[in-house]
Amino acid sequence: MTQQALVYEKEKRIFTESEARLVVSEVASYIPAGSQINIEFSSWWGAGQRWARNKASLTSDQREVTLQIMRRLANGNIAAAWIYAVTNQTDSASLKGISDHITYYYNKEKKRIPPDRIIAVANGVAEGADVWSDSTFDRSVVDNANAVEQLTRLSENENLMSAGYIESSGCTALHYSRDEWDREKWHWGNVTQAQCSVTVRDKGANGSAWAGKTSFDIDRVDISKLSSYALERCKQSLNPVRIEPGRYQVILEPQATATFTDILMNALMRSIPEGLGRGPIYLGYDNSVRRFKSKFDLKLVDDRVNIFHEPSNPHFGAHVAPLHRRADFIKNGVLVGLMDTYWRNLNEVSTIYPTFPTTSYRMDGGKATLDDMISSSKRALLVAKFSQPEEVDKSSLLSTGLTRDGLWLIENGAITKPVRNFKWTESPLFALNNIEDIGNAEQVFSPNVSRSPLAYDFSTSLNNIVVPYLRINDFSFTSTIDAV
Repeated sequence: MTQQALVYEKEKRIFTESEARLVVSEVASYIPAGSQINIEFSSWWGAGQRWARNKASLTSDQREVTLQIMRRLANGNIAAAWIYAVTNQTDSASLKGISDHITYYYNKEKKRIPPDRIIAVANGVAEGADVWSDSTFDRSVVDNANAVEQLTRLSENENLMSAGYIESSGCTALHYSRDEWDREKWHWGNVTQAQCSVTVRDKGANGSAWAGKTSFDIDRVDISKLSSYALERCKQSLNPVRIEPGRYQVILEPQATATFTDILMNALMRSIPEGLGRGPIYLGYDNSVRRFKSKFDLKLVDDRVNIFHEPSNPHFGAHVAPLHRRADFIKNGVLVGLMDTYWRNLNEVSTIYPTFPTTSYRMDGGKATLDDMISSSKRALLVAKFSQPEEVDKSSLLSTGLTRDGLWLIENGAITKPVRNFKWTESPLFALNNIEDIGNAEQVFSPNVSRSPLAYDFSTSLNNIVVPYLRINDFSFTSTIDAV
């Protein structure tokens, strides 16, 4: 890459707060006083490198700018709708044009829509976050390309094939709101995210392994360590044997654990405890009080399980909006929180509080190491990763999926052989009630797939999941599969 290209690459990746305020202030000045408006101005940058079969397949350096304006249409009643418009242009002519567009349709719709037909729409967007890493933002496509070159050289030396991607990105957002009394509110947030996924496979499809990690800080991803891990695990997985399906004791590596905790956490992301009376925390409908009863303040899983969101946790950065405080979901195995705001009408337990949805959470780890778990297992399976999880039953959270990229048989305290993959059918509620040991917690691979600044919602963009190794009894494998 030429010096001129390097200069361009680092030019104007994102807007600073002062630059964003100038744009938003100009837009707001074009809209008449006394109007209720929300303005969201976001900028996003991302650099990525993808490769397959030890060859680079895509190098990208992308930038996105999005300006969204919303003006409240009320007609004097409480319920309201919003007129909105979106652009990616920031010159004065474009800003004036989009403001005129909003005003035109505001006046048109205000005359056409009867007050009783105006539908309520959510007011604005969530407050921003401040989780920033200069190392991530300073990452260039050249840095990514150099890392991929090293990764593929290691695979070629072992006569193996590697594939994957490295990405680093940064996003800023300025949210502005103004009410009918012209009172203003400003919210600024900026966030970075780095992620790496590496798959190493034998050319004869006799073995495969994977490693990955996500963090706001590229230095915590440790790309070379992930590559070495995937390479060694691939060699250990060569020529797997077929064993009978059934119920086995399993040792789940953190990435496999995250599959189960995600299923459970998604079940807690609801507006009422039991939508239509279904779900893992549903007890039944109580005719005496005419409402659903739930399992709040009751034991749901093993009492060693604690799942929570902790803004001060170093894995999460400084803080993650809108959860600027700790939020507990499961405490000592007891259900204590959901991820929404309306369940209070159905339950009066004062110690339980609702919270906004988040995809960043932590499950407490234990003292056992992976070596301890293996050496104390008489007969078990070591599971590196689950794939294609699918919920089968909402009430029990019974789910199914596949093991992938590494499965080994443990006999008498030692790994003896790689094993052909299984299809599993199990509920995280059953599994988390059959825990033998809990190991140390690690951050896992949980990427954000959005490439739009507006879709890069700060409450869910920082997918930082920290979960432990788990040794679980009576895990159900229902059939073998031929995939590696």
